[in-house]
Amino acid sequence: MNWTEYREQLTKNVDGLSSRQKLKFAIEVCEKLFPDYKTFQDESKWGNTNLIADGLAACNQSANGLDTDEKSVQILIAGIEKITPDTEDFGEVSGSLALNSAAAVCEALSFILDNKTKRISDIGGLSYDSAYFKACEDYPKLSESEIKNHQNLQNEIKWQLEKTN
Repeated sequence: MNWTEYREQLTKNVDGLSSRQKLKFAIEVCEKLFPDYKTFQDESKWGNTNLIADGLAACNQSANGLDTDEKSVQILIAGIEKITPDTEDFGEVSGSLALNSAAAVCEALSFILDNKTKRISDIGGLSYDSAYFKACEDYPKLSESEIKNHQNLQNEIKWQLEKTN
């Protein structure tokens, strides 16, 4: 399955989910990406995994039906944006993976505020991108076409589509 087919199917699947199911999927993706942020922080000595974890906790709180204060969510988003690495400052792959991890949490928190379904599909896209970056790093001699068809990316697509179906 190519990127366009994947993205269309993911969007279709996500559209059929309830708001709670959408947020649960987003949380699963964020939890899957969280170790990438931790690795980046350990390597670069920059960032704040505690703030990312606080963002995830707020998402879980909302997914479990507990009220989340809008102002607190906005403060978390602003804080996470400040500790999201800029790839111009952190050019290695771990910086891109950490950016995707932090961006996914920001998107999930933003979904709590505005309930925009596109955010959930975008979170899936961030996870796909992370799988792509890892495949490029792990298999540097493969062509772009071979990377896109690599089992790691196909497994990522399958996982997301199963989780949202």
